[in-house]
Amino acid sequence: MQILETTIDQPEYRKLEFRGKVILLDGEGYLVDDTDWSEALAAHMASLEGIALTEDHWQVIRFIRDHYLQFKGAPMPKIIVKRLNKKRGTEHFTIKGLFALFPQSPLRRACRYAGIPQPAECT
Repeated sequence: MQILETTIDQPEYRKLEFRGKVILLDGEGYLVDDTDWSEALAAHMASLEGIALTEDHWQVIRFIRDHYLQFKGAPMPKIIVKRLNKKRGTEHFTIKGLFALFPQSPLRRACRYAGIPQPAECT
């Protein structure tokens, strides 16, 4: 992810400029203030990592964000898969599919794009 600079007064934070606004990120690239989140910012963050978000990405990101806002925690990957499949009425999503959508660390990356804190148990 392209980061402008670290802050002098809080070296554990980094700055990302987006649409004329400076967004603070923690050392792992997560939003410091979740109210800075927007779908446009999520798409920008993903593009900096070489990912073009598809409708499948958005379904996962929106589900994670909604879950966090309701329960104040990230859902486990199996919950994401189960609930999204139930909503669709098909077995479209799988754990393996999450790795294809969000390479290397699907829950961590999806949570970052959803604008929520890093989950304790990342896959």
